[in-house]
Amino acid sequence: MAVMHAALKLLTGLAATVVLARGAGMYQGQTIMGRLGWAARSALAAEGVEDGSVAWRAPGGFHGRIARLSGTADARTRAAVIARLKRHPAVVDAIWVDR
Repeated sequence: MAVMHAALKLLTGLAATVVLARGAGMYQGQTIMGRLGWAARSALAAEGVEDGSVAWRAPGGFHGRIARLSGTADARTRAAVIARLKRHPAVVDAIWVDR
């Protein structure tokens, strides 16, 4: 009986740890994505791309730190926006995609 009681306590503790870790990860992920979104919008605005947008979701549906940019801009402006974003420490890469 004591062994079952100890096992139940262990399983309860493990479940609580998983729930708390998952919640903290989701919260931190939203914070990071918000900061990355702000950096991308700032880079687009600094280069005068008025209709620019950014997506952080890969074609497979997962979030990542690769900025997928779109908007009306010539090649020089696109390169300047991408260069600005690549200087951000949390951005892995930036690419321009057609809408």
